[in-house]
Amino acid sequence: MNKWKRRSPLIGACAAIAVLALLLVIYSVTGPVPMAGTKSISIDVVYEDGSKDHYQITTEAQFLSDAIKSIPSLKIEGTASEEEGLLVTSVNGREADIQKGEAYWELLCDGEPASYGVSMQAIKDGEVYTFQYTKIQKKSDKT
Repeated sequence: MNKWKRRSPLIGACAAIAVLALLLVIYSVTGPVPMAGTKSISIDVVYEDGSKDHYQITTEAQFLSDAIKSIPSLKIEGTASEEEGLLVTSVNGREADIQKGEAYWELLCDGEPASYGVSMQAIKDGEVYTFQYTKIQKKSDKT
């Protein structure tokens, strides 16, 4: 019986390592896959009032956040964390902060919700990315 008590921490550690290895494999298979080379992409911004800005760029960047840095007139701000990347709270000076509970900047890729955030969104030639001001529906707004 004592033999099993001494081995259980070792078994637990091995199980934890196996789970981490499995998660790493899953991420490497399903994670963002950047496209090498030159890409032409569009970035649209749709503001609360429905007005829009459009940017067309050709870039060697592999991720959306790096491509945005090459557009001087497009200012994206937010808070960054290592786990989640950049949480966009302001686009071109217009705030939509989900932490304040009223609205957020939704990232769309070709009209569909993006699979990743700005920092991890791999870009591909011909894609259209949209920052859409989106109001949070409150329970009283739903009918």
